[in-house]
Amino acid sequence: MGRKGSRYTLEEKLFYIGLVREGGWAPWAVQREYGVRHNQVRQWLERFEATGVDGLKPRSVHQKYAEEFKLEIVQKYLAGHTSYSVLAREYGIPDNSVIVRWVSLYTSGQPLQTTGRARPMKDGRNTTQIEHIEIAQWTIANDYNYGAAMQQFKISYGQVYAWVKKFKQGGESALEDRRGKAKKDNGQLTEIERLKLENKRLQARLAHVSTEAAVLKNSRNWKEGMPVRRTISDHSTTCTRSEPRRRQVLRY
Repeated sequence: MGRKGSRYTLEEKLFYIGLVREGGWAPWAVQREYGVRHNQVRQWLERFEATGVDGLKPRSVHQKYAEEFKLEIVQKYLAGHTSYSVLAREYGIPDNSVIVRWVSLYTSGQPLQTTGRARPMKDGRNTTQIEHIEIAQWTIANDYNYGAAMQQFKISYGQVYAWVKKFKQGGESALEDRRGKAKKDNGQLTEIERLKLENKRLQARLAHVSTEAAVLKNSRNWKEGMPVRRTISDHSTTCTRSEPRRRQVLRY
């Protein structure tokens, strides 16, 4: 039986993630070979895809969420066409069981009360057009990791999702806030602003690729440092090959 998730080191988690992402292993195969529960491996994968290496580190305190935030996620799940794991990735929630508990409370008629310090993610914050473009480009460069974008820029899921969608459909001009502006103000970015945004986009993509490369390197290093595990079939093959030699010795 495998250990609890919190009892695995960061290097171990990266190793098992590397087996699945780079080695093509299925979570069930990891469980058979190393004794790690397949659902635990899947959870690590989801955390890593949502928030990177930071999502695999031990948490000293429990995250607190506002009642409105919980209700938004529960209603989205009950509306269908999604799953606990997908919602956890989209909203940056590290454990699927958190959403399972909220849905259970809501469907049984119990309140989704805010406990401790609430997490202000419902309304996000005020932003400029340049920030909209930067955040949309950053999210796309990081393979549409909405949960990571929420944490990186301190915005709501609704904001980042809408900006990415508009940017893909209409480019920079689609992200302009036209409220209260004169028609002659076309909101076009200067060449310097465009260059700065492009530089930030390239930096975001480079950081994302570098993180994936580091994970692959760590998983390989960890794998090389682990003892080779002999299987029953390996043992049987060795015994079969040794049998003629043993018989020859007995004749003498």
